[in-house]
Amino acid sequence: MRNIKELLIFLRNGLSLVFSWLVICTVAASLTVGTGTISAVYLLKLFLLGFWAVLSFVVCFKTEWSQKKGFIFSLTLFYIMFIPVEIAMFYYMGIFSTAGSISTWLIFACIVLGAYLVSVIIDFFIMKKKAILYTEKVREFNSK
Repeated sequence: MRNIKELLIFLRNGLSLVFSWLVICTVAASLTVGTGTISAVYLLKLFLLGFWAVLSFVVCFKTEWSQKKGFIFSLTLFYIMFIPVEIAMFYYMGIFSTAGSISTWLIFACIVLGAYLVSVIIDFFIMKKKAILYTEKVREFNSK
């Protein structure tokens, strides 16, 4: 981050987006299930989860030192920072009420690892090719 103002702008914008989507998803889920009510305490917990997610994202992807390390490093660091807190918050919020079964944790792990794998594949195969093409175009432009 070049300065604190930029950090705060990223936090504000990210938190407004994440919290809005979490509230929309929560309202849709509560209407689907039939509960119909969402407490202020639950909204505060959603806010805290969203805040940690955005803070982790900013630290992992928007700081200068993490950008120098590369996308895979940033993604791995984000997963390490966010996933344990996400699981703890899910228990704290009551989404996970019991220890769960092996099959439930396998489904959760497959979703997390699947998302990670897709991101790595996209970075490795698509973004590397675009970077090579971009570099060639810049060299071509500079030679003229």
